[in-house]
Amino acid sequence: MFMRKKIWEQKYEFLLILLFLFMSVTACSRYTINFDEFYTMQWCRSSFPDFLHEVLHDTSPFLYYFMIRPFAILTGQNIFMARLFSLAALLILFLIGTGFVKKNFGKKAMFFYLGILYLNPFMLQKSTEIRMYLWATAFTLLSGVFCYLLLTAPTRKNWILFTFFSLLSAYTHYYAVLAMVFLYLGILIYYIGKRNAKQLKNWLICSLVTVLAYFPFLLIAIAQIKESNGNWISEPDSRLEPLKALFVSEIPYSEYFYLLLMAGFTLFSFIALIRKKHVAYYWSFICCSAIWGITAFGIVFGELVKPIMLSRYLIMPVCLLFLGLAPAVKHINKYLILLMLLVFALIGGMRYQSALSSLKKDQTIHTLRFAEAQIKENDKIILVSGDDYLYNCSSYYIPQAELYYVGSFNAQLMLDDESHNEFWFFDSGNYLNQEELKNAGLTTEYFGEYQFGYLFFKIYRITKS
Repeated sequence: MFMRKKIWEQKYEFLLILLFLFMSVTACSRYTINFDEFYTMQWCRSSFPDFLHEVLHDTSPFLYYFMIRPFAILTGQNIFMARLFSLAALLILFLIGTGFVKKNFGKKAMFFYLGILYLNPFMLQKSTEIRMYLWATAFTLLSGVFCYLLLTAPTRKNWILFTFFSLLSAYTHYYAVLAMVFLYLGILIYYIGKRNAKQLKNWLICSLVTVLAYFPFLLIAIAQIKESNGNWISEPDSRLEPLKALFVSEIPYSEYFYLLLMAGFTLFSFIALIRKKHVAYYWSFICCSAIWGITAFGIVFGELVKPIMLSRYLIMPVCLLFLGLAPAVKHINKYLILLMLLVFALIGGMRYQSALSSLKKDQTIHTLRFAEAQIKENDKIILVSGDDYLYNCSSYYIPQAELYYVGSFNAQLMLDDESHNEFWFFDSGNYLNQEELKNAGLTTEYFGEYQFGYLFFKIYRITKS
């Protein structure tokens, strides 16, 4: 009876998480994978030595790949199931709200946290993406939770759990490492100010354990950075563009609403800290300062060396800021909070509608059915180089075929291939030259236009006479 009563008291919280889970599941693709997701799924079905080699040479830490690989194997490498793996991290974020935030800062702060976390423009996409960002966010926010507990109740258990989750976040994404720097520095400065020798000693032990446990992976990170030239990170349109891009939605200028809200609450926390000198506002300011400090560092590094910021890299410190807003929210009028929640719901609802519209238009499943029915073992598919996404999808979805990735469309290449009399040609750029094929004595059969995710292409079968 007590348990049933407790669940009923949290009915609105459960309704919110069920609503968002429904939105995430119904708006995510069952068949398509983006460029980065392809590598995750491809590595999951490779042999363990190949998997280990690829993970160590990627530009991200290893932990997420070791988590998703056994899950992907157990679920038959199913793309949809791999997407649902990210929802487990989403549930951790939910429990932080209904547990930690509600207990320490009240129901109003909890609903604000859940609303801004779940209904912002980027979360609906990332909640089911086959990437590490949601898990890195969960570990980062758990570190933030235990950072607060260390400032208010510095027990041995809390030091151990803070260190543990800090390492998990660092093992999952390099920008989570940057967020951890602010949490560690915040705790250090706090206990220096308190002149608490015992807790400073505990901080030193915690920091040494963290450094020693992370040091081997720091060497791997340095090797990865040296190996990669980072040419996929282009010069942003403006200094705040990577941060603004997270909040772009179907509503014009929604990004400015979120940025002003984030900046305003950060300023509020700082003023409250100065005036009241309460530990909750100090913790709030630590959590809020991470994203601004990381953004400033990225801007300066980009000006002096090269761009290093992508929008998705900032998700962890942004969500840490969302968590850190909780102490300030309880001082905001409930009707103003309700208005902001309605704005979050409007933006999230429009993003959901847009995702459903894109999903409805996607015809990748027709391509997969065509490939299963028509393309046989050891058939050869010709692709013109220049679109790696088409190559990745073809190699992943049609593993029974051989891929011939050529620099340009050339009929002579097919004539010189004595092992095949028929070729499939996936044409994503109107490369096929009917006149050239006719003069070479080759015939073509057109099967129509097909799709892999955002890419459309035509399928031809070319046969030697």
